[in-house]
Amino acid sequence: MGANFTINNFSVVVPIHNEEEILLDSSQKIFDICSKTKLDFEIIFSENGSTDKTLSLIKDFSSKRPECKVVSNDIPNYGTALKNGFKEAKNEMIISFDIDYFSEQFLIDSLSLEKKFSAITASKRISGSQDGRKIIRRIATNFFVLILKILFQTSMSDTHGMKGIRRSSCEKEIKNVVSTQDLFDTELLLRIERSGGNIYEVPAMVNEIRPSVSVIYSRIPRTIYSLIKLRIQLFRESLKTKYL
Repeated sequence: MGANFTINNFSVVVPIHNEEEILLDSSQKIFDICSKTKLDFEIIFSENGSTDKTLSLIKDFSSKRPECKVVSNDIPNYGTALKNGFKEAKNEMIISFDIDYFSEQFLIDSLSLEKKFSAITASKRISGSQDGRKIIRRIATNFFVLILKILFQTSMSDTHGMKGIRRSSCEKEIKNVVSTQDLFDTELLLRIERSGGNIYEVPAMVNEIRPSVSVIYSRIPRTIYSLIKLRIQLFRESLKTKYL
């Protein structure tokens, strides 16, 4: 393992919120696949507004492993948690895993990324992918991507899920990201793409280890509204750039 790595060190960011049932088992599995690379790494658990024992459990877990650290925010917000973790990351490649969705193969692919690419994503919509989610969630993903294509003319087929971003590319764009909740990472990738960065896609293998913790029916209108706001924001930014 590691013969073809192009990356020297990496950071893994894991947002967590009320995860006590699966937290320790999944955290250990993530730690183990990172250790197998034999590279320098850090794992940043970004806790946000948990009301169960998540924060105390992950602090105890991390205290016994110098490669792990915890950042915390009182507000339950997935996008903010991800952003806080990305800003804390110190290494060459920043990889985002969810506590219930991570992959050793995706980690290997990220660490082997060719230099011409700024980021890598695991797409559930390209050849070779396997999406084991419920049909309603697959339909929602296809609808979301259709809106992305219409509003932003992106070449990406999927922006949700696992991704790896070079820290140099992340630092250039993260300060401009205005989205939180579900769209932080989508906006970050869109901004990287719009600034000329190349994004590599690999097939995703999705097998949920638990039911989704978010209610999809409440997310759909919120996401559409946020996408329209982002389109307006990017249009205004383009006008400012045009008249500089």
